[in-house]
Amino acid sequence: MAMTDSARNEEISYWRLASELEEGRNHVLQMVARHEPLELILNTLCQKAQIYNADMLCSVLRLDNTAKTLHPIASVSLPEFYCQALDGVAIGAGVGSCGTAAFLKKRVIVEDINTHPYWSQYKELALQAGVQACWSEPIIGADGIVFGTFAIYYREPKAPTEEDLKFIELSANLSAVVFENHSNREQLLNANNLLNKTINERNAELESVNAQLRKALQEQNLQFNSDIKIEKMMATNRLVSGFSHEISTPVGKALTAISSASDKLLELNEKVSTNALSRKFLMNCIYELSQQIDFNKHSLLKAHQLLQRFQEINTSETEEKISTIVMQDFLAEIKESLAVLLASHQLHMQCDDITIQANKETLWHIFFNLIENSIVHGFEGKKEGIIQINIVQESDELIINYQDNGSGISEERSSRIFEPFYTSSRNGESLGLGLSITSNLINHNLKGRIRLVESPVGVRYEIIIPLSS
Repeated sequence: MAMTDSARNEEISYWRLASELEEGRNHVLQMVARHEPLELILNTLCQKAQIYNADMLCSVLRLDNTAKTLHPIASVSLPEFYCQALDGVAIGAGVGSCGTAAFLKKRVIVEDINTHPYWSQYKELALQAGVQACWSEPIIGADGIVFGTFAIYYREPKAPTEEDLKFIELSANLSAVVFENHSNREQLLNANNLLNKTINERNAELESVNAQLRKALQEQNLQFNSDIKIEKMMATNRLVSGFSHEISTPVGKALTAISSASDKLLELNEKVSTNALSRKFLMNCIYELSQQIDFNKHSLLKAHQLLQRFQEINTSETEEKISTIVMQDFLAEIKESLAVLLASHQLHMQCDDITIQANKETLWHIFFNLIENSIVHGFEGKKEGIIQINIVQESDELIINYQDNGSGISEERSSRIFEPFYTSSRNGESLGLGLSITSNLINHNLKGRIRLVESPVGVRYEIIIPLSS
């Protein structure tokens, strides 16, 4: 049967409307990708949504989850006096359409404000504003947080169709994407600002400490007998306390998280620019950014704590905290935390199924110092170095074989590498403390021993730690 002109025109109108609504949603997502102000984006969303039906008025109320109150953020189609009256209304069952929807976390349809009990307190206000029907959909984020409500008003009593219900749900979901992106971006920016602030505030303190270290270096170089050599070792521990190595770990994690979040935002922008963005991808992207922000906050807090106790730490005098360490898991943690430091270098680790009782922080210092020494000194001028760590247990001893394929250590320098303040660095930035601290941690804290083993390529160390201690 041939399609009538009326049916043909109706179908054309339907697809034209669908196209305009889709263009409106894409426009909103492009504003999100450009990080435009939240209020501007939501007002645009309401304006584009009203294309669906010229008789409806759209509004977005934002929920203050602490005070449990609603506040207009996008209500340009409603009278100013009406918006002011709703500003600060506490949510609850029976508190209008939006107050009830936000409280119950489910859709509320009021077809006739004149007769519905939810509007008994606000009926006169609504009639004065010229509205007689209000459908409200809660705006709920991926983790269940209610951001607010998306409402559709009509000037006459009106019941929704199935198509209307699908539309209000779709509009609320798009609003949730806008709120989620804004919230996660604010958290990411705050985390970045906190990192910059923390580093800047500590610069003066670190410069002062560096001056103290240089002064100590000059004083220690005047001592040559064995008793003074022991005293130098103790002074080294008190002054540095492994500070530079400890703080590199949380800061490295934070930088990794920030870099990953930045890549994700670029990917999101590319999807929007090419109109290839799906809601599933958006929600996954938002969830990943939230996880990265939480990870970043944890790393920054760790860095802040390390800075606060910088001058109090002494690796040989503090109380040892013994814990159970599964060596395979511990090595995996080290590799993950040093991803930024390693860059294009390779770190291979092999370890038997070994569980020990030891101070985790001490072991962390030892591995970090050795790996950093390989990267900074052994791989200087080399883009792809290789570090190999093998760990086995023999009887009551833990035997660690550490080796790299770097530049190695000359015979004339090999006898002094564990001395405090001795360095072969050519850039003048190294204080020559890493291997000295490592040796002291192994000898004093773990009652073990470390020795340099002759190797045709790079450097190799053998570390033996008695498990009974």
